[in-house]
Amino acid sequence: MNQPTASPLPDLDSQANAWVVRITSGQATVEDARALKDWCALSPAHAQAYRAAAQLWKQTGRAAPQVPRKPRRLRRMLMGAVAAGVLLAVFAPLQLGHLPDAQALLADHATTQGERRRVELPDGSVAELDARTRLDVDFSGSERRIRLGSGAAIFHVTHDAQRPFVVSADDGSVTALGTVFEVRHQHDGIRVTCSEGVVAVRQAGFEQALLHAGEQLTYDARQGPSATARVDTDQALAWRQGLLVFKNRPLQELVDELNRYHSGRILLANERIARMPVSGVFHLQRPDEALKHIESSLQLSATRLPAGLILLR
Repeated sequence: MNQPTASPLPDLDSQANAWVVRITSGQATVEDARALKDWCALSPAHAQAYRAAAQLWKQTGRAAPQVPRKPRRLRRMLMGAVAAGVLLAVFAPLQLGHLPDAQALLADHATTQGERRRVELPDGSVAELDARTRLDVDFSGSERRIRLGSGAAIFHVTHDAQRPFVVSADDGSVTALGTVFEVRHQHDGIRVTCSEGVVAVRQAGFEQALLHAGEQLTYDARQGPSATARVDTDQALAWRQGLLVFKNRPLQELVDELNRYHSGRILLANERIARMPVSGVFHLQRPDEALKHIESSLQLSATRLPAGLILLR
């Protein structure tokens, strides 16, 4: 894509708005993402202009003249086609990470496939981001709020009694009471693990739950929060060392984690296979080894399809 322009000599704000419109249009390409990265690298002012335009888009849903939305009838047809599996070839590249994720490009902090990152927050707190994670930061004089849009992150929170530290994910939130904790998106909801201190977990319509060090719970929109469970936090958070430690956990959970690091996408043929218990220590940077272990230990076969799809059945 050529550099977007709004006039013969557009100012940085106009150029930044044009970039946001392009990236959120649904037609962005890998080349667009690379070109945007190069544009932001031209100077600190370019990067700041893009961050400001992206922030405006997140707050209002618009950045400049918007790209027309698809008619409702067409959207319904597309949704029906997706449900029937007809549009797999169309949407597979986006699902497999071959095209840029517009939401990730607009996030304050984001990681890509196989990438882990340590982020220092404005108050001195630290967030450790797992692969394929999106994080937005909104700090004010009265509150420190984080929005975890996807993926997972561990938060090391600096104490500030005057400004609560709150991480929201889906329809719930986690408030730190001086602590280290992880919030993780899973296929069936949000998992919260407390490593140090105490956190308060709130979900709309349910009572608040307190998690102490070494405790974990999950919540989702259908079933609400689970009962609190004791866990080995070193094992639960072993991804920081590039490992996954599983003991009789559903295969779907392992596949979800491998998909953050695998260049394609691993799919399971049915719910019975998804619920199969799996155990082992897996290296995140060597997902093929994990696949071989799954095939042999659970007596499954892997069918390799175009666009990097691997079907386990």
